[in-house]
Amino acid sequence: MLTASTFFQGFGNVLVFGAFGAIFVWLNLFVIGKLVLRRPEKPDQGDKRATYECGEPTIGDAWIRFDIRFYTISLIFLIFDIEVALLFPWAAAYDAFIDNGEGFGAFVEVLVFLIVLGVGLAYVWIRRDIEWTSTRPGRAVSEETLAGGVMREPEMAATPAPSEEGS
Repeated sequence: MLTASTFFQGFGNVLVFGAFGAIFVWLNLFVIGKLVLRRPEKPDQGDKRATYECGEPTIGDAWIRFDIRFYTISLIFLIFDIEVALLFPWAAAYDAFIDNGEGFGAFVEVLVFLIVLGVGLAYVWIRRDIEWTSTRPGRAVSEETLAGGVMREPEMAATPAPSEEGS
């Protein structure tokens, strides 16, 4: 049965938590306001916006075009790395599945998982996305690009300035 004292005690708990929540919000807003008022006048001057490469001096611009093969190889690696990370706990718990009579079901689930990943591997293998130097038409890459690992914009051939012989 709900009495008046337990009823108001429940409201007291809500009131205390609400007061702490309000104090927390207002205190954070106050501290953030103080920090905003103390910030430097011109934060974009100097080396503030320079690229930082772990103590190494920067070379060139950070906005260069990388070859797409870096991304495809890394995504394929992540997929199969996660596969291994998911298979280790399954292998460790497989004895418990067998003891509970669920060994066949667990084996079928992992077999389906491996088949799906095998189909994905066959797909990227057939498309030759795993090969670093592709022999597919339209995907020829120069040896200079392969050595540097970074695709650079093609340099424009210098055209001679028109001569003024005719005037």
